[in-house]
Amino acid sequence: MRRGIVLATLMLLGIAIARSDRQIAASQDAFTGPGRYRIEIVATGKALDLKIEDKKTLQQWAGSGGRNQQWDVEDAGNGYFVIKSVETGNVLDCAEKKARDGSGVIVAGRGNSEQQLWKIAPSETNSGQFTIISKVGKALEAPAGKRDDGVRLQLWGPHGLENQRFRFTRLADLEPKIRPREPSPTTPIGAGAGVSVANNSGFLGKGRYRIQSVLSGYFLDLKREDNQSLQQWSGSGAANQQWDAEDAGGGYFYLRCVETGKVLEASGSKDGSLVLVKSGQPGRDSQKWRVVDLGNGQALIVAKSGKVLDVKDSARTEGARIQVWGEHRADNQRFRFDRLDLTNQYSGGRTRDEGRLSRPGRGNASEEEPYVAGRLRWRGRVDQEILLEVQGSSVREQLVAGKSFNNGRFTFSVAMPRRALDVRVENKKVRGTVEIVERPTAANNFMTLLRIRDPQNDAADYEFELIW
Repeated sequence: MRRGIVLATLMLLGIAIARSDRQIAASQDAFTGPGRYRIEIVATGKALDLKIEDKKTLQQWAGSGGRNQQWDVEDAGNGYFVIKSVETGNVLDCAEKKARDGSGVIVAGRGNSEQQLWKIAPSETNSGQFTIISKVGKALEAPAGKRDDGVRLQLWGPHGLENQRFRFTRLADLEPKIRPREPSPTTPIGAGAGVSVANNSGFLGKGRYRIQSVLSGYFLDLKREDNQSLQQWSGSGAANQQWDAEDAGGGYFYLRCVETGKVLEASGSKDGSLVLVKSGQPGRDSQKWRVVDLGNGQALIVAKSGKVLDVKDSARTEGARIQVWGEHRADNQRFRFDRLDLTNQYSGGRTRDEGRLSRPGRGNASEEEPYVAGRLRWRGRVDQEILLEVQGSSVREQLVAGKSFNNGRFTFSVAMPRRALDVRVENKKVRGTVEIVERPTAANNFMTLLRIRDPQNDAADYEFELIW
């Protein structure tokens, strides 16, 4: 009798626990108001994903847990919300000035447009599923029948089918303000003698780092036998495992080896192309890298070609080579950045000042040339947005958004001298804006970066002068 009572009690307790677990799961896997969410498309099972290569395109991608798949839903009043990318802080918006069926959806800076306001409503027929409808009346959707990674999201008239329905997984409440990073409790394994690791671990922009593979725990290491091959090796703290991240413009960085002063370069843009450590060539795209935060202290290192730094064959052994490969976000493409104290010693006991990065092995690369006044005249056609890198007597054009024309014509009165300069833009024929993003300094190899933005839906001819 007593045994029967005990069994019955345990059964009731199990039912209660199961019911509680289901209620907890239901509270997490639903939209419950402002908060941080992962958002999944019902039709494809893919997550809403901010394309890491341009930090603008909204696409579908297999779930990774990265910050580019996390979204802060914030109250905008009157039943509407803004949906903000955790990766960039920008919000969902229509790619066109006036929304229509088939308009693309992008992630853009916050403005006053009604196309950035969204109503999130539960499906009338499918529990736990929601529609996301812009204030202008168009619904967010994945194009019908397209299930591949990388398919772009679009707007369409509401119909409520599964390609317009979404599941929300609540990750956290919204924080009222950004919290400071917690100090790292311990020095990472393999730091090596004489190397001081700063409390603020992770990639924080320009600075000196050790870079560790999540897969193997080994560090990016310049092979000393040839001073060119990039491999992984156990932590030593030596200068061939230390890397200076230097601004390369447009959100990209050069990763310069402290031991030789040379930089990481992808030897090609195909899967399997090896990464080498070579002399810096200003403006060379194969030497520019973007660091993409995946959360949990992990990051992708993405070449300008879109290929990702990758441990070859997912090897866990010392000496394994480093290559580039198409993005798949497995552990052999994930790295941790440990920022080193700005008073770290070079071999031989020399130290660097906090305010500047010494660059051994570069000769007189940072010496300034005499000032000579001059100007650059540029003419070309622009659709939405391009960047221009001006250096010496060359201009490199990079498409950011819209249609590529790449037909810019330019003339220099004299070559721009390699020195810090006060530059200004004088518009001749401009419908949108021409702005200076970076001015020439020793830190960016005396390169001027310009951004041209056109606000209209069609392309326009631009003409301006850069004067120094």
